[in-house]
Amino acid sequence: MTSIELKRIDGRYVHKIHDRNILIADVRRRPGEEDWFDAEMTNDMDHPFFFEHPLDHVPAMMLVETGRQLGIAISHMFLGVPLGTMFATRSFDIRFTDFAETGTPIIISAKVTDKRYHRQTLIHLRMDGYFSQDGRPLGNMGGTWSMLDPRVWKRYRRIE
Repeated sequence: MTSIELKRIDGRYVHKIHDRNILIADVRRRPGEEDWFDAEMTNDMDHPFFFEHPLDHVPAMMLVETGRQLGIAISHMFLGVPLGTMFATRSFDIRFTDFAETGTPIIISAKVTDKRYHRQTLIHLRMDGYFSQDGRPLGNMGGTWSMLDPRVWKRYRRIE
């Protein structure tokens, strides 16, 4: 198998320690569009979890993890959410309409809506992401999550 070599973003922005588990590169805000973002998937076809057996396509779960990472990265890189913030998933809506082919770049476009703040700190949002390859739609993924200070997280989880 081969991999498309892209410069992965810093793992701190997606809460990952090992580089090979960082699935996005080149995250950017669309010029002139405050809440639209684009990124490219790293498409590591040698990944020991996602490609543990031979496949002729990119597995859906890899796309889902890529979308999840993009939401976290956008929150940290562009929306002012401090590193160390805990993310609590509230919902995911996922629909794939076509196979993602190996060896061809996958682009994810994402729009942020329903931003909620508490004392000027972003604490909740919705993001809808659209996966494509060579301009061909592959599907979409939307979700909501809350962002919590680690001290608040511990209280919610009853961790002392």
